Amino acid sequence: MTILAVTGWGGMLGQAMTREIPPAQLRLLDWRLLEGGGAAACEAFAVLQPDWVIHCAAHTDVEQAERDPDTDYRANVALPARLAELCAQAGAGLVHVSSTGCYGAWKDTPYVETDRGQPTTVHHRHKLAGEQAVRQSGCRHIIVRTGWLFGGDAAGPKNFVWKRIIEARQTAQMASDTSQRGVPTNCTDLARQIVHLIEAGGQGLYNATAGGSASRYDYVAEIVRLAQIECRVVPGPAFPRLAPVSPNETAINQRLDDEGMNLMRDWRDGLADYVADLLEAERCNG
Repeated sequence: MTILAVTGWGGMLGQAMTREIPPAQLRLLDWRLLEGGGAAACEAFAVLQPDWVIHCAAHTDVEQAERDPDTDYRANVALPARLAELCAQAGAGLVHVSSTGCYGAWKDTPYVETDRGQPTTVHHRHKLAGEQAVRQSGCRHIIVRTGWLFGGDAAGPKNFVWKRIIEARQTAQMASDTSQRGVPTNCTDLARQIVHLIEAGGQGLYNATAGGSASRYDYVAEIVRLAQIECRVVPGPAFPRLAPVSPNETAINQRLDDEGMNLMRDWRDGLADYVADLLEAERCNG
């Protein structure tokens, strides 16, 4: 039986991972025990004895990373580096979740795994450095680049989909950015893909986003349509940002396709299921 330990189990992706892994195989690994390394980190591994660690914990505030790069570095470079070293020492594999933002802004078409990384923000430079640390550790690893994740409970502080539903219910018209493109990706779909990669013996770097692509405007308009709200979504300008985020964060799952392992659905299908779940939960909660 393969033992899978998950970090960041309280976040969107971490919650989805814990639902996808059978209880007998699931272990929870507190990333705070790993920060300082040393005896506490080694003891955590000794107790859990994981075959694979799925590292979902991360600092994801792209704007805050520009103001406080040290915090972002500790979370996205130093922490995965320590975790990778522990995995190498214990003979465990590591799934490291990264970002399609690592590719940067040098293409107008979707990125593939063989494209160079040329990130434009502090956060994405750190994500790329975290990937490099995992490779250099020598541990067995799978690096998954994804983006525009959605999922989790409505009350989640970063629940973009639910916030747009609430906003649309309170106004007759809302504007959304047409200039930035990415791939809205259901966390549950990504969790299933990660488990499948482990089971199928995947290794190295994979893009793992939903199928298709969308602008922020497309994304918001589809949320409002699926929620059946009488609100007009209109094209709007990009909102001011401190972080120079790439206007193109789209990607194609080329390696998953080539190796016959791509389970990721079109973004609209994943979003339709998620909006339906949110609305059903709202009805059940009164």
